Amino acid sequence: MLQSLTDTKIWNDEYELMKEQEHLDKVWLIIKPTLMDYVKQYLDGIAISGPTSANGNYTLFLNKLITGNDKLNEKYHEIFGLDMMDEYGEAVDDFKNQILKKECDVIRKILGSKSESLNEWKSKFYGVKAQKIYDTFYNIIDFSYDYDEELDEDVMISIDEIDENRLAEMEEGACYLNGVIGFGIVSNILNHMYPRVIPGNYKVGIYSLHFLTGNFKKNGIDMPSETSEFIMVKDLTHSKTGIIEAEHNYFFPFQTFGLYTLRIYRVIEQEINKRFGMKYPTDYRFLITNDFYNFVTTLHREDITNLTGNDDILKYGTIW
Repeated sequence: MLQSLTDTKIWNDEYELMKEQEHLDKVWLIIKPTLMDYVKQYLDGIAISGPTSANGNYTLFLNKLITGNDKLNEKYHEIFGLDMMDEYGEAVDDFKNQILKKECDVIRKILGSKSESLNEWKSKFYGVKAQKIYDTFYNIIDFSYDYDEELDEDVMISIDEIDENRLAEMEEGACYLNGVIGFGIVSNILNHMYPRVIPGNYKVGIYSLHFLTGNFKKNGIDMPSETSEFIMVKDLTHSKTGIIEAEHNYFFPFQTFGLYTLRIYRVIEQEINKRFGMKYPTDYRFLITNDFYNFVTTLHREDITNLTGNDDILKYGTIW
């Protein structure tokens, strides 16, 4: 998508298109054959990543994946429990300046990052009223608690359309705060808390979907601007590099991202069963898609370096 088209008919048409099931299914047909190649490479890496047999290495990998989430899972359930959220309502300034800035890992790390691309976000975060950010977080936590309860495994297994995953309800329920608390931060926190039902690694995942559609060859699928729906071309933003830089499309609908990620999980799950003869535990469904997205973007570090104008990778050692 082109930043210069914001608020134009083309922009609005493209945004609506990204939420349409028919469009997703068309893109998915392009992703599937490429996805299989990446999944096989990914599982090959797991099979040889440890000191034992392929099955033993998979078991070690799985244990590490799950235990790696335990600390933040426990921490976020503690600090973002509904009872605690009620208490924070009596001291919203402390919630913003203590809980979010110092206890919430994703926000603490963003505030501590030296990446120039995050300066605008930091300014908006510091400027937003504490009550507003508290209200948004209360909505997020309230929604996610009910969502995890209501979407049992029978429901998760049956989901195959965007509307069925119900993630669009987050926007209707004011679970986002424009320019401050977006899909990336929300998915990061909720994925640690509810990895069975909430996909994470939003930014990394959007980049991965870009490459899974064949990089630059087929990316303008039905887009009036003939650009990738997964990439934001920042043609209005001055760049110190002297080139037009790009970023993941931070407006990409979370509900659509959620269905892509669920379908990708199912492919990985099936291949794990074929390769290792084991069933992946659904309680940790969206931890393995996080790791898979990391794998895809690691393979494309140079491409992402070129897209982002080197800011995040070459200067600060990370693309996230």
